[in-house]
Amino acid sequence: MHDRIERLQELDADVLIIAYDDQAELRDKLLSGLDLAFPIGIDRDRAAYRRWGLRRARWWRIWLDPAVWASYASLVAGGERFRGTGNDPLQLGGDFVVAPDGTIAYARPQVRDDRPPVGELIAVVSRLRGAG
Repeated sequence: MHDRIERLQELDADVLIIAYDDQAELRDKLLSGLDLAFPIGIDRDRAAYRRWGLRRARWWRIWLDPAVWASYASLVAGGERFRGTGNDPLQLGGDFVVAPDGTIAYARPQVRDDRPPVGELIAVVSRLRGAG
């Protein structure tokens, strides 16, 4: 992970994480033990989520999907610990890259537990910076 963080820093990319959970709960539960090098903004009323078109999942798309359970089982088997679900496990996130001119260069709203590989985001930033 540190090599990817270093690559983003080399590209002079600004990373911002937006969350809706209470800051103390986020720190103590979901992010406990993680060394994040990026600022975290708290969007309690989820205004940014709405503006960026991030929706809530239907409960059956999350809790009844065998692929979601297999993904979590794989993480736990690999040594990850379960960090909890936050206040609203059905709220979907997304990953975006905003170009220096303010246009959206990459948008991937989440459908379920399907975040893009960090390398995919780095490739977009590299292309924008003319470094890739």
